[in-house]
Amino acid sequence: MRTSFLILFFSILFFACSYNNRGSFVIDDFSRDTTILAKTNSHSPTTLWLYIKGSTNDTIIINDVKWKVNAGKIDSLQLDHYTPELAIKIEHYKATSGKIEVDYYVP
Repeated sequence: MRTSFLILFFSILFFACSYNNRGSFVIDDFSRDTTILAKTNSHSPTTLWLYIKGSTNDTIIINDVKWKVNAGKIDSLQLDHYTPELAIKIEHYKATSGKIEVDYYVP
């Protein structure tokens, strides 16, 4: 009985974690602001994780948070997020050049 319960528990856990709640995009044009629209399969999202790689020559704004992207380092940013549809807004603010790769994850 206990073995059956454990198998059922891990099967549900594996199935629940296999949703497509990840994505990535690259930005290399900082002459204009960019908005990325995406939809996840999460039924009750509460958090949006952003992992940012690359570099810019100055500060950018990501979803109303000022951020300086450092070369050779992966920065992470955790934001509150409560809907399956998400919009990630990147404003160039003071940055005029650079290239960043942003991976997002909604648990």
